[in-house]
Amino acid sequence: MVREEVVTDEIEVTVSGFFTTHHRLESGWGPLGTLTVRGSGARSVFQASDGRELNLVRTSWWRSTYELIEGGRTRGAARSPGIFNRRFLIDFDGLPYELQPAGILAQTWHLVDGAGVAVLEIRARGVFRRGAYVAVLGEVDSGLLVFAYFLVYMRWQEAAAGAAAAGAGGS
Repeated sequence: MVREEVVTDEIEVTVSGFFTTHHRLESGWGPLGTLTVRGSGARSVFQASDGRELNLVRTSWWRSTYELIEGGRTRGAARSPGIFNRRFLIDFDGLPYELQPAGILAQTWHLVDGAGVAVLEIRARGVFRRGAYVAVLGEVDSGLLVFAYFLVYMRWQEAAAGAAAAGAGGS
C-alpha cells in the first residue's frame, strides 16, 4: 500500500445531492476524489482520483464511533469521548489524533496530532453554501484528511438535525 501525503495549502469541498450527497475534493493541482455519503452516513465511500477506495463506516450509532477501511484493513478509528462531547479521538495507522471544534457554535474544526500540533483546519464554506474548505497545515495522509472531513460533516449533519427538531418542537 502506498502512503500518500497531501502537501497542498487548501482543498475546496463542493457538495451536490440531497439524500445521497457527493463531496468533490479539489485542490489547486487537481481533484483528489469524491466522497459519497448515503442517507444516514452509516456506509460511505471515497473514490480517489488515483483509483483507491476508502470505506467509511459508522460502527455504533449511540457511541458515535466510525472506522475508515482501505483494502479490507481498518486504517482509522474514531470515537467521541462522551455523549455530550463533540470532539473525536482518532487512531490512524497507529498514531493518535484529536478532531476538535474551534468553539461552542463554531463551524471550524482542527485536527491535531499527538503532540498537539494542528495539521488540518476544516471550515464551512458559508452560511448558505454547502461544502467546506480544508486548510492543510502540515503533512497529512490523504486518507486521514478524508476521514477528518467526513467526521466533521457528520457532526454538521447532527447539529442541523438537532436544530430542525428543536424548531419543529416549538410549532
